[in-house]
Amino acid sequence: MVTPASILKTYWGYNDFRPQQLSIINAVIEGKDVLTLLPTGAGKSLCFQVPTMYSKGICLVVSPLIALMEDQVKDLQAKNISAIALGSQLNESEQTALLKSAVKGEYHFIYCSPEKLAQNSFQQWLVKIPITLFAIDEAHCISQWGYDFRPSYRKLNWLKENFPKIPVIAMTASAIPVVQEDICKQLGLKQATLITDQFLRPNLSYQVYNVPVKIHALKTLLSETEGSIIIYCNTRNNVMQLSSLLLVYGFKVGAYHAGIPLEERKKTQALWMKDQISIIICTSAFGMGINKGNVRAVIHYDIPSCIEQYYQEAGRAGRDGHSAKAILLYQNNDWEYWVTVQQKKYPPIETIKKVYQDVADYVQLPIGMGEKQEFIFDFEQFCIQFNWAKIIARNALAWIQQEGHVKFSDASFKPSMVQVLGDRESLENFEKQHPIPGAVLQTLLRTYGGILDSPRYINEKLVGELLQRDAVFVLKNLHFLSQMGIISFEQKEHQPIVAFQWNRTSASFMKLDYDHYQLMKKAFIKRIDQFSQYISGQGLSCRSVFLAKYFGEKSPNKCGICDICMTTKK
Repeated sequence: MVTPASILKTYWGYNDFRPQQLSIINAVIEGKDVLTLLPTGAGKSLCFQVPTMYSKGICLVVSPLIALMEDQVKDLQAKNISAIALGSQLNESEQTALLKSAVKGEYHFIYCSPEKLAQNSFQQWLVKIPITLFAIDEAHCISQWGYDFRPSYRKLNWLKENFPKIPVIAMTASAIPVVQEDICKQLGLKQATLITDQFLRPNLSYQVYNVPVKIHALKTLLSETEGSIIIYCNTRNNVMQLSSLLLVYGFKVGAYHAGIPLEERKKTQALWMKDQISIIICTSAFGMGINKGNVRAVIHYDIPSCIEQYYQEAGRAGRDGHSAKAILLYQNNDWEYWVTVQQKKYPPIETIKKVYQDVADYVQLPIGMGEKQEFIFDFEQFCIQFNWAKIIARNALAWIQQEGHVKFSDASFKPSMVQVLGDRESLENFEKQHPIPGAVLQTLLRTYGGILDSPRYINEKLVGELLQRDAVFVLKNLHFLSQMGIISFEQKEHQPIVAFQWNRTSASFMKLDYDHYQLMKKAFIKRIDQFSQYISGQGLSCRSVFLAKYFGEKSPNKCGICDICMTTKK
């Protein structure tokens, strides 16, 4: 007799489910909508994979990360389970062929991004595919109250509107109670079954240290820790600087961030997974879907953006059940800078209006014009021209877009990235042999400090102005420099565009939802205060208890192993 347990044994080789997995699987098999809140590493994917195989149906999985989709598809295919990922790696004819096969029921799992799901052409295919379950991964992305809100997730309510009888399982590892409610509301899950697990990890010791010199404290921690280690930094530049420094100190480390070429990232990840290097230094781009049991420590070298991100990343330690540590290092000036950056998340209303006015002036759009029109918009150039700090302008523009006034293409905020390769002598020889591209190279070296050490965002138009040439000339020579191996060049993908949704209005009459803005800002400030309390430790009896209560657990017990518990014992 086929049972969920026999499915688990046959395909995954496990004898038993983890806590709460079977409850979730049974609810899905019964046709219920489920919101599942499980800690990182608790095996959320099995909660939709097992019931799909049990019912011999087809599951559409919506995930925000292409790399994670491809990894899960490879894992399923290795188990002789038919699965496909519909992403940019396929051309139109390849996708059409796969979708025709899906209509015939030839796959158990179809992975796609929320952007793909929003496409009318793809929706027309979905109506023909005999889907039996929808799985929404990283479901907290649908909520404006969450830490990682993504507008594309807002369109997922289309699923319940068009397939009301097909169950939905929404999964996340980090959603506070208000976000849990919003997930159900936005997805149209009127009677969803909420199933959560305990947030306390009995083997994971949370520790926070205020240190005078972080690198000295880090060296000591690394020397004392056996097994694999993840070190998180907030910026790509910090990743490259810290990895270079630790290599000098004799540690075996690898660097990982989204600016590093994909093949190099895969190589670094593979070396770390095989324990050929013990330490990986990375941004938040690393870790999603990584299943490595022997991570003995996750160290935050920079303060992460919020408790949710911190909890999710820290939870990558100790998945094998053995003792592990989640350590956050900070200095007083780190904390002051972090608070300042966070406070700029919600600029004053007048600032938002002024940024909107400047965007319209930048594209030379008169009042009363512009509905459904598109204009080239270069964020870097905009900030230079109107003297805006990037962080303030970026947050103001995000709010303007969220309110529906304009829509920006992704390329508007992702400039090209360059790193100069080689030593001074080889660069000088190249300049003598190739004086024209050599002039572009010299301009890069003079304009962007540190470009020899790590990748830097560049502005082709600015480089052209310094050379008294146009951007086409700059691009041509950047490609030549890249082909010659003098630079690594990651060009922005498409033309940066801003589309006005309706005619430009006077900034003073600009429509904004003030009440919603104030509620969001108030909730955000509260979260800053809560993270402040966690980091300082003031009034805390146990760090694990604080985190568990933050995510809605009612009566957690002290862990006995965090730095606060250990201090109390002493």
